[in-house]
Amino acid sequence: MKRKELIKVNIINIVILALVVLFKVATGLLFNDHDGGSAMYTLTNIITVGLLLGWAGYTIYSNMSVLKEDETDEKKKFSRLRNRISKAGNLKFFVNERNHFIKMWDSIQSRENYFLSDERDERVRELYILTRNQMYRYITDAADYLESYDYYSGKDSGYLKGVCEESQILLDKFNKMVELSVSVDDEVFSYDTREIDDMIEALEMMKKSGKNKLEI
Repeated sequence: MKRKELIKVNIINIVILALVVLFKVATGLLFNDHDGGSAMYTLTNIITVGLLLGWAGYTIYSNMSVLKEDETDEKKKFSRLRNRISKAGNLKFFVNERNHFIKMWDSIQSRENYFLSDERDERVRELYILTRNQMYRYITDAADYLESYDYYSGKDSGYLKGVCEESQILLDKFNKMVELSVSVDDEVFSYDTREIDDMIEALEMMKKSGKNKLEI
């Protein structure tokens, strides 16, 4: 989430509110009528109400715009990753690994709407986000490797295959947790959610280690 942008926007909103308050105070001093019958006094009250309504509307709009932009940027980032891994380096090399990364990424991305729905259990949503971000990390590392690999004289060290296998293990574990989350037996699900908690804890540790630290 773009905390800095939200803070900046709301500082501006506070300044605008302060100006509206100053306007009300100033006009109140100029057109104060203890009987409340002054036309100017009534007019300034109407203007103040209008300004406050406008301020409230702008505050909601500005905050929603930042949040929507943040969501759009994230979707673009995830979309660019698929394109990057599909075109990274020499396309004649590592064809199987490249295609498998794309398949795994599509598998994760295709279920975003389901797992991020408010109807899902909070732990399941958290598990999906952590899994997706870790998969993003794996594939980003793979793309870096493909783009920096010496296609003329380099020898395959097995690095890309290893990352591909780790990614598949992660996806398999995630799918296993999904099966638990849609279990028709609520008692079994409640008992086995410790596995979900363990996986979330493991992903949290992975998030904080190595390069490309993830931010949720």
